[in-house]
Amino acid sequence: EMVGIGTDGVKSALARASVTNWDGEVLLDTFVRVPERVTDFRTHVSGVRSKDIHAKNEDAMDHEECRLKVGELLMGKILVGHALKNDLSALMISHPRSEIRDTARYKPFMRATGRSGGKLRPRKLRDLVYENLGMRIQVEGEAHCSIDDARASMELFKYARSRWEKELEKGNKGIKRGKK
Repeated sequence: EMVGIGTDGVKSALARASVTNWDGEVLLDTFVRVPERVTDFRTHVSGVRSKDIHAKNEDAMDHEECRLKVGELLMGKILVGHALKNDLSALMISHPRSEIRDTARYKPFMRATGRSGGKLRPRKLRDLVYENLGMRIQVEGEAHCSIDDARASMELFKYARSRWEKELEKGNKGIKRGKK
């Protein structure tokens, strides 16, 4: 989850990190101390409150500690999530592209827009999970739960996994043969 920093609160800073495994078990769930002045806690969406990320909260991690812990957990693993570019950016870490399964970037989950419908746009996790799995997350008027979001992303991936991996394999064969 992110909070807003800067004069207008538009710039995002990491405030909570959650990592689950294939079975939805929580591997990490921590608030992250934000060293800069938070100008928008986005509590209605993030669920993050001032006391959660305050410097005096001993249960919250420093950003660097969180960054290292998440990097350690992800080492050699397939990373599944939604709009992962934002999360990786906030954590200031990278992950091999071949080991990322981003439900926001998977073409069958995207929406065609534009005059001819040629431009693909990511859709909201909430909508994808409801339409494909019948699950409700991120209910209007309630704060998001990053654990629920992580679990929902994994379930969405599981739903599409067979087709997704076949498409990746087909694409990789094309690259190896010099077709792409």
